[in-house]
Amino acid sequence: MKSKFKIKILIIAAIGALYLITRLVNINIFPIFTDEAIYTYWAKVALNDPANRFISLEDGKQPLFIWIGAVFQQFLKDPLIASRLVSFFAGFGSIIGIYLITKELFRPKAALIASLLYVILPFTLLYDRLALYDSLLTMLGIFAVYFSIKMSKEPRLDFAFLNGFAIGLALITKSSGNFFLYLLPLSLILFNFRQKMILKNLSKWAGLSIVTFTLSQLIYNSLRLSPLFYVIERKNYEFIRSVSEIINDPFLFAFSNFKALTSWLAAYTSYPLFVLFAASLVFGYIKRDLKIVYLSLVIILPFCTEIIFNKVLYPRFALFYYPYILILIAYFAALLLDSFKKYAKQITIVFVVILFIPAYTSFKLLTNPAYANIPKGDSNQYFNDWPAGYGVSEIVEILKNESQNQTIYVGTQGTFGLYPHSLNIFLWGNKNVHVLAFWPVDPENLPSEIVNAAKSNKTYFIFNENQKEIVNPKLKLLAKYQKGKSDSFMRLYEVLPK
Repeated sequence: MKSKFKIKILIIAAIGALYLITRLVNINIFPIFTDEAIYTYWAKVALNDPANRFISLEDGKQPLFIWIGAVFQQFLKDPLIASRLVSFFAGFGSIIGIYLITKELFRPKAALIASLLYVILPFTLLYDRLALYDSLLTMLGIFAVYFSIKMSKEPRLDFAFLNGFAIGLALITKSSGNFFLYLLPLSLILFNFRQKMILKNLSKWAGLSIVTFTLSQLIYNSLRLSPLFYVIERKNYEFIRSVSEIINDPFLFAFSNFKALTSWLAAYTSYPLFVLFAASLVFGYIKRDLKIVYLSLVIILPFCTEIIFNKVLYPRFALFYYPYILILIAYFAALLLDSFKKYAKQITIVFVVILFIPAYTSFKLLTNPAYANIPKGDSNQYFNDWPAGYGVSEIVEILKNESQNQTIYVGTQGTFGLYPHSLNIFLWGNKNVHVLAFWPVDPENLPSEIVNAAKSNKTYFIFNENQKEIVNPKLKLLAKYQKGKSDSFMRLYEVLPK
């Protein structure tokens, strides 16, 4: 018994060590991405200006990730790494939550497999290394599901409070956090309806659910302290359709969204593991296993909602319900090992071979991310198209060196996003650098402010989205930086005083 316990501790330690390695090694190999630049800049502003703690609400984004990022920036010199570490710690919390859920519903073996899958698979690895909201939302959602399960099995006030905190914090992270509030009644699937004092315990569960709801709403409505609270709803409708639009044409995007989400999830999971996920659903429903039914609904309901409602869709929108896919895969893998103990070694070998596919993709993300075999929607955003920030660090170093003993001006193609925010982040407090942002920009006819600045000061202009050859005698190309493996480049020009 003691030897089994020691083996279990060693496996847990190994998974923890693997998590640290996969999330921290080459943490800067990913270039800063457009949204990362925005969020890191907001955190920088929130840290340095108390009046702007709700700055993210200007764009309709909830502020929890920004607040935590601001705290981390207080202690770390590199603001981007500080913001990325929010996702790193959130991912670590997700592993703990996944282990607890899987152990609660199934068995320790499945819990270890689920935790290992979370560490190895590229979907979770990618987002635990990026300064985006999604890993934080995923972690909070995992604990919301865990405490919902605990409440259904044993209605207790402490579980209700913890659940309320988890859901409330999810709500001030991202609007998708509402799903965990809507999914709360589903946990009744796991309620013991055969117990003696069923009405008493059911009433207790209902009362505690009201406590959870109330606490979550108190946390969410704290955002009303900002006059910009209303912008959240307006921002949401940039991504989803209104109810009236759904009624008029409910399946306008259904087929394309279904195809996109399914292909992204299968690609990130690897097709053999995705088959195991499908097999776990079929087996669970045949056996009428309520635990499988519950977990499947936690996946299917938000999945179907995104299919019908979303008019804008990215792979990361599926991350918050992705852990339950991993749990079901782990459940089925553990079931096979326990059901066919005679062939346990062979099953383990097959499972390890299957894991090699996503593990290799994760390895490429850590070493040469532009060539990692991930969905095009993500590879283009982060590595191979205009949102990717290849060249930012090099340009920042040039500007730092040039501004040591003189005042310089920098024009940027873009007023919100990678530029000018990446410069605002890394040149924060540098009074010798004046950043001027413009959109749109005609390369053949530069803004007058830049032309005038070049007459008396060294002046630069950064083109990030323009890919055509620029023929302008006032511009001298200094450097260009390739976006991953694509034909897209970021270009730095000196503006000549002509």
